[in-house]
Amino acid sequence: MAAVACVALSLPLAPPSPAATVAAVRASVHETTVVIGTSVEGRPIRAVHRWTDGATRSTVVVGSIHGDERAGMRVVRRLRTAVLPAGVDLWLVRTMNPDGTAADRRTNTHGVDLNRNFPTYWERAGAGTETWSGPTAASEPETRAAMSFLRTVAPRTTLVFHQPLFGVDSYRAKSMTLVRRLARLLDLPVRSFDCSGGCHGTLTDWHNRHLPGRAVTIELGPRVPAAAVARYADALLRLATP
Repeated sequence: MAAVACVALSLPLAPPSPAATVAAVRASVHETTVVIGTSVEGRPIRAVHRWTDGATRSTVVVGSIHGDERAGMRVVRRLRTAVLPAGVDLWLVRTMNPDGTAADRRTNTHGVDLNRNFPTYWERAGAGTETWSGPTAASEPETRAAMSFLRTVAPRTTLVFHQPLFGVDSYRAKSMTLVRRLARLLDLPVRSFDCSGGCHGTLTDWHNRHLPGRAVTIELGPRVPAAAVARYADALLRLATP
């Protein structure tokens, strides 16, 4: 495996041209770490790009957007070291909310729920609570970093982990085929998470309206054992394999 490097997002993001002959899939895996933005407190938001020669469709996996929901980060950590099947192109974001993660807090440092801050169906709501949508749409640096990153990468599929509701979200789904396949692979139920009457300002809603690819929320349970983490990582590799 090539040595990991930290590069600017302005560098080309597409995988290289397919090699004429690849002796072994393991030898053809490439990895680069990109800083896609910074948090309110200046912590870097990193995305690890792992791909094999010949990959043509990318998958983004976001381990956490709420800092106190940590199981998805364990899935991302396992994908960091997994052997990639041929044709796989992964972007792995451990957390979009490094300040919240460091503080074990749902919101960012401004007290904004980042998954209510995206500019699709956004409304000003929840001031003083842990679901505050912020003073304006996309007011937070973490939100803007996520939007810029996803526009640049233009992934075929984006998967965002949450807890603890346990299911694959069908609410405003762009592709029910993808939702049902994910549910089968992950052994999770298909459920509609409508935020108790209508979600607003979520990453997946923004993604599904403004980008060509599909985004899905995956809600894990409140406690996720190591065996389940391994199973979820393997399932996502199967999904990302052409």
